[in-house]
Amino acid sequence: MSESMTTPAKLEDSELQSLAAEWRIRAMQGDQLAHRMAQVLEAEQRRRIRDTGLQPLPPARSSASAPWWKFW
Repeated sequence: MSESMTTPAKLEDSELQSLAAEWRIRAMQGDQLAHRMAQVLEAEQRRRIRDTGLQPLPPARSSASAPWWKFW
């Protein structure tokens, strides 16, 4: 196993995607090591997607002006 395969965080996105697909195919054929490797690579893919999709929340509206309910 090469050094780049042991550290998925250092892989490019396209390389990570192709390796994850390769390992998933091997895992579907019953290889237990391939199953674990595919899980690691796919977890890294999900982490990258989650990290790039985060956006800061808009500032909260001030509710001091009026309550959301009416008092009779």
